[in-house]
Parts: sequence; structure tokens; C-alpha cells
Amino acid sequence: MSLSQVHRHFKAATYLILAAVAVGIFKVISLYWDADFTLSENYVPLLLSALVLLLLIWLSVHISKGRNWARVIFAVLALCIIVMAPFVVLKEFNASFTIGMMSTMFGIFLLIAVLLLYSPGARQWYSDQLQGN
Repeated sequence: MSLSQVHRHFKAATYLILAAVAVGIFKVISLYWDADFTLSENYVPLLLSALVLLLLIWLSVHISKGRNWARVIFAVLALCIIVMAPFVVLKEFNASFTIGMMSTMFGIFLLIAVLLLYSPGARQWYSDQLQGN
């Protein structure tokens, strides 16, 4: 399938995903700046956070190219994060308002990106690409 210029919602979603990654990086730095990494309770969550952020970057690159498989995988990953977010965000707001706000922004950016990727215009564009228009 030869892809023409990617729909603007794919590009906007890519920028939102990258903004979420930037917020995630600042959150990870804030959380683990003074951490003792000899304890597994510190380095395991850090490695998982880094893995998720790297996966989001990789998916955003492929979403920007209009790849449907990346759009689907991103939607599943983002919805899993968003479903679990209330449990994490409430705990983080109790610990730190700043960390709680970063988590909230991260989730909002991901949610908006999913909505853009599955908007009627983006779905129509992808359908047209499959039909060769």
C-alpha cells in the first residue's frame, strides 16, 4: 500500500504522544532523582517506565507514517494506561501535587491522541488508503 500524505490527525496525535513522553520523562526524573537503586522496588518501576516511554516513541514514529498496526497497538496500550490511571493518579496526588498533575497530563495527552487517531476524518483517510484512492 502506497501511502499518500498522512492525515493531519495522525500528525497531531504523534505530537501529543511525544508531548506525553516528555511529561513522562520529567515525571520519572522527579520520582527517581534521589532514589536508591540498590533496592529492587526502585529500579523495577524505573525500567518499566522507561520501557513504556520507549514503546510510545517507537509507536509514534510509525503512527506518523500512517501505519495502522501502530495505531491499533497504541490505542490498546493507551487505553490500558488510562483505565489504570485513576488508581495511580489519586495516590500520586496524595504524595505530590506536581507528580499528580504530570500523570494527569500524560493521560490526557494519550486520550486525545487516541481520539484523534480514531476520528471520522482519520478513519476515512485510512479507508481511502486501503482502497487505493
